[in-house]
Amino acid sequence: MASTHRAPKQWCLSKIETITSFENWRQNLIYTLSLDSNFAPFLAEDATWGKKTRAQPLRGFTDDGEAVAQNSRQTAQQKVNFLELMLGQIANYCPIISRNTLVKNSTSIQSIWNTIREHFGFQVTGAHFLDFANLRLETDERPEDLYQRLVAFVEDCLLRANSLSHHGVQLAEDEELSPTVENLIVLTWLRLINPELPKLVKQRYGTELRSRTLASIKPEISQALSSLLEEIHSADDAKIMRTAVSSYRKPGSERLLARPNTRSNRPLKSCPLCKQAGRTNSSHFLSECNFLPDQDRRYMVKARQIAEILEDIPESESSINRADPACDLRDEEPKTSSRAYRIQTRQSPYVDMFYDHHPVRITIDSGATGNMIRHRTVQRLGCRVAESSQSVHQADGSSPLHVVGETRLSFHRDGKEFIFEGLVIENLDVDVLAGTPFMETNDVAVRPAKRQVILSNGSAYTYGSVQSQASTAAARRALVLRAPPTSTTVWPGEFVEIELPGDIPADTEYALEPRIDAPSVKRLTASQLWPCPNIVSSVAGRIRIPNLSSEPRSLKRNEHFCQVRPVYTPELNCGDHKLAVHPAPKSLQTHTFSSDVCLDPDNLLPQDVRRKFTLLMESYDDVFDRDIKGYNGAAGSFEAKVNMGPVEPPQRKGRLPKYARDQLQELQAKFDELEKLGVFKRPEDVNVSVEYLNPSFLVKKSSGGSRLVTAFADVGRYSKPQPSLMSNVDSTLRHIAQWKHLIATDLTSASYQIPLAHESMKYCGVATPFRGVRVYVRSAMGMPGSETTLEEFMCIQSAG
Repeated sequence: MASTHRAPKQWCLSKIETITSFENWRQNLIYTLSLDSNFAPFLAEDATWGKKTRAQPLRGFTDDGEAVAQNSRQTAQQKVNFLELMLGQIANYCPIISRNTLVKNSTSIQSIWNTIREHFGFQVTGAHFLDFANLRLETDERPEDLYQRLVAFVEDCLLRANSLSHHGVQLAEDEELSPTVENLIVLTWLRLINPELPKLVKQRYGTELRSRTLASIKPEISQALSSLLEEIHSADDAKIMRTAVSSYRKPGSERLLARPNTRSNRPLKSCPLCKQAGRTNSSHFLSECNFLPDQDRRYMVKARQIAEILEDIPESESSINRADPACDLRDEEPKTSSRAYRIQTRQSPYVDMFYDHHPVRITIDSGATGNMIRHRTVQRLGCRVAESSQSVHQADGSSPLHVVGETRLSFHRDGKEFIFEGLVIENLDVDVLAGTPFMETNDVAVRPAKRQVILSNGSAYTYGSVQSQASTAAARRALVLRAPPTSTTVWPGEFVEIELPGDIPADTEYALEPRIDAPSVKRLTASQLWPCPNIVSSVAGRIRIPNLSSEPRSLKRNEHFCQVRPVYTPELNCGDHKLAVHPAPKSLQTHTFSSDVCLDPDNLLPQDVRRKFTLLMESYDDVFDRDIKGYNGAAGSFEAKVNMGPVEPPQRKGRLPKYARDQLQELQAKFDELEKLGVFKRPEDVNVSVEYLNPSFLVKKSSGGSRLVTAFADVGRYSKPQPSLMSNVDSTLRHIAQWKHLIATDLTSASYQIPLAHESMKYCGVATPFRGVRVYVRSAMGMPGSETTLEEFMCIQSAG
C-alpha cells in the first residue's frame, strides 16, 4: 500500500493572531495547496499575475507553447481557473479579509501574505521592529514561552531579499540570524524576567562566558533559572528588612584616626583575642578582629544592635567634648550619629466596606499616588481584570511591584457608593490600598489624631482596636434578626441586607445561625438549611446574607429567620481543665444489631422470604453497628478531597460562637463523641499542619436536641466544584418505580464513613471550646465536594 502524506487539517484565521500562529497557519496552508500539482506553480516566490478586470480577464496569462509537453499544456483560461480556485481556498481560510481583495486584487502569493500581515499589524516594515520594546512577560507565562516569542519576533524582522533597504542598499539574499543578535535576544530575555538577572548571570557564569557566548549557555541558564530568581528575591527581602544605617567616613579619615586621641572619656580599643595570642596589632575591638569566625561576628553585631535599642547611648559616646580645644569640627562631622531610636509606628487608617456580600477592608494611604488591590483579593471577589501597561514602584523608587492588570469596583458602606479604580498587584501586603485618587473621587479624609476616617456624608469611622472592653460577667445573648418589612425573594447569587440593633458594635464579626422555628426554615431539610451557619462581618451596623444555593429563598415580612451571636477565640489557659469527662458505660450486647432493622412493615413477604432476609442480615450483623467504623476499602480505594483552587484561604485564628457555659460543654461533648468514633483526631496524631480553622456551631434539631455543624463556607469559596452526575427527583422516581422490593436505609452518618485525603486535612481544622485544635479525618456534611463524593461513593458500593 502506497504511503500518503497528509497535512494537519487546515483552520481559519481568527481576529487575534500572533506572528507565530500566523506562520503556523501559512506554512500548513502552503503544504496543503502544494499537494495539488495545478496549484504548485502559483506558490513559487517569483510567480506573479495581474489583477482581474474587464480589460484584463486573463490576468496576463498566455497559452503554453510547443516548449511545454503536450500532456502538460494549459490554456490561459485554464490557468486563470486554477489560480482563482487556489485563491478561493485561501480566502475560505482567511474570512477576516475581503474575498475580492484576495481573489481579484492579489498579484502574487507574497502580496497575499503582506495583506494579511498588514491587517494584523505585523507587516514587514521598519516601524514593526519598534514593537520589540513592547514585549513583556505575561501573567502565567513561562520564561521559555517568552524566549520563543522573542526569537519568533526577531526572525520575522530579519531582512528579506529585495524588500527593505538598509542605508540605501537592498540585500540580494535573506538575512541570517547572527551570533550577536542571538546574544541580544538572550540578554533581553533575562532583563524582561528580572532586571537584576543579567548581573547575577554575569557573576555565576563568569568562567563559562570567558570562552563561550551568552546564547550558547542559555540551556544551562534555563535549568538554573528558578534558583537564580529565588536568590534575587531573597536578596531583595534582605535589603527591605535591613534597618541599620552604616556610619559615614570621609576619604582620608585613616590619617585622622592615627592622631592621638585627646578624649579621656572614650574607651581605648583593645582586642583580648589578639592580645592573648601575642600579636602586635591589638588596637581594635573584638567584633572587628579578622581572626574572629564569621558566625561569632554576626552574633556579636546582632547582640550589639539589640542592646543599643534597649539602652540609651552613654553621653560620653554620643556627645562632643566641647572643652577640648584640639577637637576639629572636620573630625567631629563624620562622627555624628545618624541612627534613630524608639521610632514610633502607628496603624494605617482603614475603613470596612461591602463589595456585593463580601466585606472588604480598605487601607487609606494619602501618600500613595495610585490605587492598588491584591490579585488574590480580586480572585476572591470574582472581579474582571483588564490589561494594563502601567508600572508601579515602592516608596524607595526602585523596588518594582508586579502589575497583573487593572480593575474598576464599586464598594458600599451605609448606603453610599465608593468608586475604586486601581491596579491589580500580585504581592500586596494589604487587600486594598486606596491612595489619593480614591480619596479625591469619593471625598474621603483622614484624621490620625482621633483615629478617624471621615466620609463625604460627614460620618466618621473610628479605626483601630476598641478601647472599651465588655464586662466578663455580661450575659451571652443571641440577637434575633428580622427579614425586611416586605416579603422578599433572595435569588441564587443575590443577597439580603439586614440591619443590626443599634446597641451592639457596628463593625465586628458575628456567628450567624438559622432559627428552626421560622416558617421559611421549617420545611427545609438539614442539607437545605438557609442561612447556613457561618461567621459574618458587619459593616456600618449591617450584614449581608448571600444565597449561594441553586434555589430561591423566600422570606415573609418581618420574619425572625436567623440570629447572631458574638464570637471569641478559645484559649486553653482559662481554667476549663476542670471540665468533667464521663467515660461511656460499657454495655453488654444482649441482642443483635440487625434486630433494629424494620423488615417488611406491610407484611407482604412470604415467611420463607422473611426468614432468608433475617438470616442474611444476621450474617452481616456488624454492618448495622451504630459505631462509625468507616469505609474498609472492600470496593477499592476511595477518599474525599477538597479540590482547592489556585488561591488558598487566608489563615485566621479559631473562632467559636459565644455560647453560655452549658452550651459550650454540650458542644465539647459533641466533639468528644465524634473523636471517639474516629471522625476527629489531633493534628499531631495524623502528622498534619492545620492551615485553616473552620468555626463550629450547635444547631437545634426539629425533633429535639442539637447537632454539631461545621461551617466550611470560607474554604468552599476558594475551592473548585467537583462535577458529578447528581440524580434528580424525576429520574429517581422513574427508576425506582420499576422495582418490586424497596430497601430503605438511614444515611444520616453516611458522610462520616468516607475517609478524607491526607492533603485535604489541613483545610478542615476546627477549634474546640476546651481541648484545642482538632482536624477532620472523615468527610462531613457541608464540606466542599461532600455531596458529589457521597454520590460517587454510593455508586461504587452499588456497583460492587
